[in-house]
Amino acid sequence: MSIDWTVLLIGGPGAVGKTTAARRIGRLIGASVLETDDVWLAMKGAIGAEERPLLHAFASRDVWRRPVGELVAMQRDVARLLSASLEPAVGTHLWHNDRVVVEGVWLTPEFMSRPNYAGSLAGDRRRAVIVFEDDPARIRESFFGRGRGFDDWPPQDRDAMAALQAAYARWLGTEAIARNIPVVEARPVEDLAERILAVV
Repeated sequence: MSIDWTVLLIGGPGAVGKTTAARRIGRLIGASVLETDDVWLAMKGAIGAEERPLLHAFASRDVWRRPVGELVAMQRDVARLLSASLEPAVGTHLWHNDRVVVEGVWLTPEFMSRPNYAGSLAGDRRRAVIVFEDDPARIRESFFGRGRGFDDWPPQDRDAMAALQAAYARWLGTEAIARNIPVVEARPVEDLAERILAVV
C-alpha cells in the first residue's frame, strides 16, 4: 500500500463509523490516531461554562427541545472552535512528517481544506474525507449500537440527536463538495476504512 500523505482528516456526523475506520487505517499504515471527541472533552474539563459557554452547549438535556436548525448551527459553531484548536497539532505533524489520522464530528470542511496549518504548508500531504449518512433512523440505530448511555435517553431526545446529525451531515456534504473534499457513504461499514483510503 502506497501512502503519500502525512495527515488524514476524517469528518462526518456522529455514529457513522469514523472512529472505527480511523483506528483501522492507523493500524494498517502505522499512523497515530487523534479523536476530536477527546479534545472536546479535555477542553470542557479545562475551560468552564462561564468562560466558554459554547463548549458546554450540549451539556443540558433541555438543549434537545430546540429546533433542529438551531441545533445544527450550535454544532457548526462548536466544530469551528474545536477545529481551530487543532491547527497547532496538525501543523506539528506536517512539520515533522509524523503521520496521523484525525477523526471526528468536530472537523469542518473549511478546516479540512486549509492551505496551511500553523505555518506548515499542507499541499498533498494533507488529505481529507467526509463520511456521509443522513438517514436519522440509521444514525439512531448506530447510536444504540455504541451504547454510552444513549438507550437511557428519553425517546424524543434520541430523535432530536438523530435528526441533528442527519441535518449536520447534509451541511457537511454540501460544504465538502464545494471544497472538493471527497464524500464517502458510511455503509457498508465493514469496508469503510478501505473505501476511505481508495479516495484519498
